[in-house]
Amino acid sequence: MRLPAVGRPIVPKEHGVWAVLYGSFLVGVGVAGRVTLPVELFLLGITAAVFANGSLPTLARAKASEGQWERCRQALTWFLLYGAISVAAMAPLLVVFRMTFLLPFGVGAAFFLLLRAFLIRGRDDRTLAGELIGVAGLTMVGPVAHAVSVGSVRSISTMLWLLLFLFFASGVFYVRMRVHGVVARRRGKNSEPNPGRWPCVLYHAVLLVAIPVLFLARLVPWPVLLAYAPALWRAAVGLRREESRLNLRRLGWSEVAVATAFVLILIAAFRLNPLAG
Repeated sequence: MRLPAVGRPIVPKEHGVWAVLYGSFLVGVGVAGRVTLPVELFLLGITAAVFANGSLPTLARAKASEGQWERCRQALTWFLLYGAISVAAMAPLLVVFRMTFLLPFGVGAAFFLLLRAFLIRGRDDRTLAGELIGVAGLTMVGPVAHAVSVGSVRSISTMLWLLLFLFFASGVFYVRMRVHGVVARRRGKNSEPNPGRWPCVLYHAVLLVAIPVLFLARLVPWPVLLAYAPALWRAAVGLRREESRLNLRRLGWSEVAVATAFVLILIAAFRLNPLAG
């Protein structure tokens, strides 16, 4: 039943966003090993913020027409409602718990929000660069969750952000390769190279080198190498696929499975290794 004033609640349609968001959150809290009231408030705040983000496409692409203005008004209402919930959850972290170190993160979050709105308005949010920027913004949740959990920003925060970005960005390259491959075959262009193939190959080649380098530099514990094994295996198998149809639901659940393995192994790697501190 439709509500007369504000319409149906707006829910983000990008299901992959939730995997990145909550995967990053779990890594931050899991590595810290503490669940406190500030952590719970932070979780509520970021969830509401992502719901608010679901209104951005309507607001950013609004045109001057009667129907669009009505949709824009409803989207703005839900944006403000979700935003108010997010602020109400986050405010005690600053006022009550004195976590002023969150202010720079807040500035960074605002930057990514504005950048996303700009990309959506130019219809560039689905490009490779647009998706990677989105991943960079969402994975920032990991180091912030860690800082909120332990009560301060530590040197490991930057490393967590890098590790999370490297993993979830691999999913962007992999999914784009699968989608481009299916689209090319449907158009009867089997003889033409898959435009997503070489970017995926090159990215995972970089990943295969970068993670061992981080270990050799003693920046991460050695079990972190195992955390990326599922992503590398997924890419290797995907390169051999030649499919004309793509089950997006199955692809989505497989990505969730790979992300779950990564999150669990990464948490264990830092919790069981002295470098975790």
